[in-house]
Amino acid sequence: MSDIVTFEVADGIGTITFNRPDRLNALDDAMHPAIEEAVVAADKADDARVIVVTGAGRAFSAGADMTRLDRLIQGRGSNYDQPRPGTVPDALKDIDAPADMLGVYTFPLALSKPVIAAVNGPCVGAAFVIASCCDVRFMSRNAFFNAAFAQRGLIAESGLAWLLPRLVGHNFASDILLSGRRIGAEEALRIGLVSRVEEPDALLAEAQAYARAMAATTAPRSMRLVKRQIQQGYGQSFGESARQAHDLLLESLAHDDFLEGVRSFQEKRAPLFTGR
Repeated sequence: MSDIVTFEVADGIGTITFNRPDRLNALDDAMHPAIEEAVVAADKADDARVIVVTGAGRAFSAGADMTRLDRLIQGRGSNYDQPRPGTVPDALKDIDAPADMLGVYTFPLALSKPVIAAVNGPCVGAAFVIASCCDVRFMSRNAFFNAAFAQRGLIAESGLAWLLPRLVGHNFASDILLSGRRIGAEEALRIGLVSRVEEPDALLAEAQAYARAMAATTAPRSMRLVKRQIQQGYGQSFGESARQAHDLLLESLAHDDFLEGVRSFQEKRAPLFTGR
């Protein structure tokens, strides 16, 4: 495992940490394979039922590193190395997820486990894509988001123009993406971009405590299926979603986790879910 992106498991949660604090965890060329390695580890770790993503030091990630931007300027696009969505990177090909989600910036969508972003500081550009793809976002009071693509002569990348309006609505998404201005924690909370704002020293502990409670009380199979229901629901009619839910419910009734969920509630004890 690379030391510039780490993955650790404790108490049922896995934590992916961007670990270039001297560079504000900026995403240089070496970060991409390191992220992919951590994602594969998170996917395979049976003892990690929920994943937390954060940054070391005072930033979540400053986005693309200047060395990477300089290289792309010199190549004028001919040396852009991110595969077109639908083309799965070799490192991620064993992850069971729709091909369009299997990207270095969209990996939170691809993971079948819930992914919680603990945004501890600046979250800029491609890092904003990563955070937006997470299922839940916690944010430090001192942090900010910045989708600065248009200010760099670029566009909203990696499907962000599709995803962000579904998170905060057309008006706020247009404001964020067209202006490239910074979005502070209180505004992010007000518009629904984050679920919770925490003091800087408490952020990671609170996000991990939330993830730990989820891992301890919620059936892994249920979390996996509900996450996919939410994702698929964007492209479904109400009837399609309701019919899918009916079929999944019938399947769930035959699984051990349903029995355990009911029994543990009746017996007033913590559930012991097996994922079956």
